[in-house]
Amino acid sequence: MTDDKMPDRPEHAAEGTGPEPLAEPRAHAAGAAPETDLAQAARAFWAALMRALGRGGRGIGRAATAGIDQGSKALNGLSAKAAQGGAAAAERLRARRDRPEPQTASDMGTGTSAPDTEVAPRRSLAARAAQGWRDASARRRARLDQRKLRPAATVRATRWIWRTVFGLAFLLLLGIVLAGGILVWAVRDLPLADMLPPLEEPTLTVQDEAGDTLFTRGAYRAGYVPLDQMPEHLPQAVSAIEDRRFWDHPGVDIEGIGRAMWRNFSSGGVVEGGSTITQQLVKVLYLDPDRTYKRKLQEMVLALGLERQLGKDRIMELYLNSTYLGAGAWGMPAAAQLYFDKPVQELSLAQSAILAATIRAPSVINPEADLERARERGLVVLSVMRDLGRIDEAAFEAASAEMATIEPSPPPARAGSYFADWVLGEAQELSGAVDGPLTVTATLDMELQAKAEKILRDAISGPGAQAGASQGAIVAMTPDGRVRAMVGGVDYGESQFNRATDALRQPGSTFKLPVFLAALVMGADPETRLPDEPIDINGYKPENFNGQYAGVVTLREAFARSLNAATVRLAQEVGIDQVIEVSRQLGIEGELTPTPSLALGTSEVSLLDMTEAYAAILAGRAPIKATGIASLKLGDTGVALSVSGSDPNAVQLNRTRDPMLSMLRAVVTDGTGKRAQIPGFAAGKTGTSQNSRDAWFIGFTDKLVVGVWIGNDDNSPMDQLTGGSLPAEIWREVVQAAGGASAARAPSAESQTPVRVRRGTQVETTRADRLRRRAAAQGQPQCDVRACSRAYRSFRASDCTFQPYSGPRKLCTR
Repeated sequence: MTDDKMPDRPEHAAEGTGPEPLAEPRAHAAGAAPETDLAQAARAFWAALMRALGRGGRGIGRAATAGIDQGSKALNGLSAKAAQGGAAAAERLRARRDRPEPQTASDMGTGTSAPDTEVAPRRSLAARAAQGWRDASARRRARLDQRKLRPAATVRATRWIWRTVFGLAFLLLLGIVLAGGILVWAVRDLPLADMLPPLEEPTLTVQDEAGDTLFTRGAYRAGYVPLDQMPEHLPQAVSAIEDRRFWDHPGVDIEGIGRAMWRNFSSGGVVEGGSTITQQLVKVLYLDPDRTYKRKLQEMVLALGLERQLGKDRIMELYLNSTYLGAGAWGMPAAAQLYFDKPVQELSLAQSAILAATIRAPSVINPEADLERARERGLVVLSVMRDLGRIDEAAFEAASAEMATIEPSPPPARAGSYFADWVLGEAQELSGAVDGPLTVTATLDMELQAKAEKILRDAISGPGAQAGASQGAIVAMTPDGRVRAMVGGVDYGESQFNRATDALRQPGSTFKLPVFLAALVMGADPETRLPDEPIDINGYKPENFNGQYAGVVTLREAFARSLNAATVRLAQEVGIDQVIEVSRQLGIEGELTPTPSLALGTSEVSLLDMTEAYAAILAGRAPIKATGIASLKLGDTGVALSVSGSDPNAVQLNRTRDPMLSMLRAVVTDGTGKRAQIPGFAAGKTGTSQNSRDAWFIGFTDKLVVGVWIGNDDNSPMDQLTGGSLPAEIWREVVQAAGGASAARAPSAESQTPVRVRRGTQVETTRADRLRRRAAAQGQPQCDVRACSRAYRSFRASDCTFQPYSGPRKLCTR
């Protein structure tokens, strides 16, 4: 046998010096400080333990006992005995190594002797423990080296895979929970119980007091047409440009949504939408136009349900009969009648393409608003239809040629269109957040309305055109504010801008009304005298129209002759702030600049506001708020709301009314408004702004207040046209068309209310009282919504309360 030497056996430094402690294990770093007895004992114990485990468990008990004994000896400071024991063990090992190996039986039988071999020494427990520690250290180093040899990418990849798997599983679970919660949140207030309500009636129906329909506005429909009666190319054109996969998807087009998102992202803006035709129908039938994520989820859920319930043909049919196509037209039948004056069944391919093109932006791209853009968009529709194989090349060429010749032929505008637009806004304000149709009993006198429109057209086309005037406006109302006629321009078909309500113009001398009324409030009277002389207020030097001054005059004379210098002086004595305060009491709501020139009407106001101010003088209370609605019916609820033009908190003009009436009367009899004279009582005031840019006349008889404005939309000057000329003449013709004056003198303030009407043999009081009595008999709630507020967020007729824009809900006057 080869020598079985104990590894790293300690060598004696010199003979006779005695044995030294066991050498440090190999794992101990070279040059490090020697370990303590306790550290050596611990290392030996664990090495022996691991060697015993490696041999199947033999000697575990002995190794543990020896290790614990050795540790105890080290802790008790018995280092000397440990050294002696080591020396004795070394002697025994040397003796065993030198002892000859015993012969085997076979050797003894043959008579031969065994070769001289060295007997392996029996190592001490401490040595075996040290060797075990070294072996364990070597194995650990080997494992570390093997791990270092593994590619780092493999280790990272393995970790990444497991982390990804667990992360995806967690995200999937979290996504399911969140999606379920979002879905519940989105659909909890959907109209799932009634998936298909009937199409609504026109948004606004205006009727007279007898219940006869005058006109409809807001939603123009021309009847419901089944899909099989429409031309085949119409649904093909609509689906080609709006939802080319309509016949394939289940109501929500995931592919289309992804395509739209990518195109919008690539272009940096919204260039394409992802809504299907079914989703667009859902918005028309069920949902409000809010652009929120919740509304989008609701839209998708309802679209899926609608597809399952109705099917493709029925959805397309409903869509074509209900989509908005501009100019108040809802549905293809209405648009065909409005734009092309023909039934939908007779639409050509080119006309169908234009109507399909209108859907994307109906208020901008329609044949009436912008014919060229509508044609361009129509050609795009035809190109898409050709690319999808829905029309051939010959049909495309023929329709493209026809597209260049298409001209819209809208039906003529009906009388009362300006009035209808204004009433629609008032009805929406009064009704608040009310869904469904509105039925309005209007204050309009259709006969007077038609006559007023003709009077204005004739005046502008004749003497007005000669004087450089191109536009005008007329408002006629009763003293309590009920509008009987409203003309917002010469031709509604050419311009829908309502100059009676929305145009802000300089009123000129018609604004002298609040100046002289303020003087009466301060204690003056029509005979009070004041100088009409040149005046200089910090460089502002107003002059009279003819450049001459009248000297000392009475208030009545200054007002009747419209003397500017006297009026500015009077406003300075009264105070500009007081003039503004009186103007607000009269209901003038425009921006009033507190400068000396305010007295001559340099601040811009509307014709409607100024007519209301003059109506307040005749009524004897202020303010008077104009209204075109006598009553309002909310859908099919049976709820009727009465409307009055007077404010319940109105200021009574008891002391100042009659003096002001006498001065207004003097304008017509002796002043600048002589052309407005009629048989009976008439009073009013002329007004002309600087350079004749605006010409006004506002006045009244004993029963009707009429305001007239003449001018140009571009504010260009007219040729010496004043308020006392053409406007006064128009005023006279309108008043005479309404029946003229029925009295020679001004009526008393008390006679203005209540207005009595006679029907058959029954005499009734005001319209509001009549409606209240009728509603009470029918058990309906009745409220005077004018007592609520000028503007509010919503109105609830069931308990006669309204919700202001801030603060709690408030009760109206019943």
